[in-house]
Amino acid sequence: MKKFLLLIAVCTTLTSCGLINSLMNQGGVVATPHGTVVNPVASTLAAVAPNPNNLQAVEDRGTGLYGYLNEYGAWAIAPTFAYAVDFDEDLGIAIVQPYRGGRWGAIDVYGNTVILFNFTNRYDVASAMRSMINGRYKGIDLWEEEDSGSGLWGYLDYYGNWYIQPQYKYACGMSDDGFAIVQFMDDMWGAIDRTNRIVVQPNFNSRYDAESALRTLLRR
Repeated sequence: MKKFLLLIAVCTTLTSCGLINSLMNQGGVVATPHGTVVNPVASTLAAVAPNPNNLQAVEDRGTGLYGYLNEYGAWAIAPTFAYAVDFDEDLGIAIVQPYRGGRWGAIDVYGNTVILFNFTNRYDVASAMRSMINGRYKGIDLWEEEDSGSGLWGYLDYYGNWYIQPQYKYACGMSDDGFAIVQFMDDMWGAIDRTNRIVVQPNFNSRYDAESALRTLLRR
């Protein structure tokens, strides 16, 4: 009760000084001769439980970076991203790109990483989020990706973890049935399933021949 009364007293004092309006108009933060003042109401509520529906992705005009403003106009998540998308209402996470040209992932309302930054495009992250929303088990849906370090290809789960480690020269998309055409390090093509078991031996010089062999196998 004492803390609540103190908060009211602070707000009343700031209002009498005309600072509340200034805080609201300047993103919840304003510089004064005595230092930087942060909107106490916004800060207190954000510390309790940020509501993803009240967080808006906004570009900071000064830096050109993106962050998230809460309903009081204060930065709930500081503008540190090259690009940011509004929070998904179902999952309470948002797609972000940490730096220009970098990889994509997703964060929660506290700015913590939920989907690792291993995806080269935001659309695969959105697809991973849909897989979560649909209640799919981890590893049922997989996304082909090139490892930035080794240059080899593998498959990510919807958290951005390597479900199939990077080991292929090239990897095609995993089908809904759980099969994918891959190119082995000797340049030969074959096919694997979602457990990384070889279902079409890498004896083909082209991916199209491997695809044809896979179609024949699945028709049996």
